Amino acid sequence: IDNVFPGGNSPFQPTVSVNDVDVDNPGVNITTAVEPAITFTSVSQHMIPPTRVNWNLAIQQQLPGHSTATIAYVGAVGRHNWLAHDINQVPAGTLTNPANHGVPLAALRPYKGFNFIDVEYSGANELFHSLQVSYQKHFGAISEVGVSYTWSKDMDSGSNYHTIVPNTYNTSNLWGPSEYDKRNVLTLNWVYAVPLFQGQTNLAGKLLGGWVITGSGQLQNGSPCSVGAGSNDYAGVGESGNFNCQTGVGQFWVQNGKISYPHKFAGTTGAKWFNTTNGSTAIWTAPPAGTFNLQKHIRDNVYSPGINQWNLALIKTFRIYKSNEVQFRAEAYDVLNHADWNGANYNPTSSTFGEVTGKGDQSRNLQLGLRYQF
Repeated sequence: IDNVFPGGNSPFQPTVSVNDVDVDNPGVNITTAVEPAITFTSVSQHMIPPTRVNWNLAIQQQLPGHSTATIAYVGAVGRHNWLAHDINQVPAGTLTNPANHGVPLAALRPYKGFNFIDVEYSGANELFHSLQVSYQKHFGAISEVGVSYTWSKDMDSGSNYHTIVPNTYNTSNLWGPSEYDKRNVLTLNWVYAVPLFQGQTNLAGKLLGGWVITGSGQLQNGSPCSVGAGSNDYAGVGESGNFNCQTGVGQFWVQNGKISYPHKFAGTTGAKWFNTTNGSTAIWTAPPAGTFNLQKHIRDNVYSPGINQWNLALIKTFRIYKSNEVQFRAEAYDVLNHADWNGANYNPTSSTFGEVTGKGDQSRNLQLGLRYQF
């Protein structure tokens, strides 16, 4: 568990932060009478290993023309997945209450004098359902083509154990799509033995015959994320959390309308991957001061661009002597040079909110190779 660091004082590791001090004597420049609050990270006494149960039912049928079709239901349930929460979090609205202005936060926390106390605990569950369909057809001894499609829905109340829930006292709105949820995945693969000069033993047959073309393609939906501003403490609890798909979104914004997807990228008119307004009305607004947004289905409900990837290879094996062979391979990854875009901007305080402004590192990659087999 890398969210907590037991260190030498197991099971706790206290830390203190002080600013603008002399490193030889960190305490000498502390002019306030209030000692810096100590931070603890720990593990729940009742933490248990996660449990996952998988099940599936498949029907496979051989079809005419050397082909096979399969349809399957695949499901899973996860229990006791790990999360982290601050057991020393003040109630929502504490810092927005005028009566608390000027009072050190450590004096208002349940365990007074301490900073946050992050504790790992077994608090998340998961449910996965999918329909998986595939078809495979063979042509002769080598050639074949296959296609498979999966429709799935992966729901959970926490996908990453190192994230900290926004509201320690109410996690009822965390059930939503998993960060790994991919609703639609289509994959294709093929092997094609070029029939030209096939079986000929003359020079033309040896050079121009026996070539094989293979390829694969993958198209799938993107991953989900949530809308929020990671550094903003709207709830007035002295922390914003970091509960969301690696983007630092801490406290969810309020959603006021239906999400739609113009599917546009930076540099195009409108340039929004998902809509941020409905006419003149903002789809998302900040939660009222002193409150957490406890809307249902607010977590991980906006999806990023997906994947459109195609690979191709040309292969030829030259027999030299007995079992000695040289195989030539010309391979092209992302042969269409299709851009796989980065995720959208989910920060509603940003000028590029809702936009996709860049693409991933994937690009066409050509590769030539010789392999000697004996």
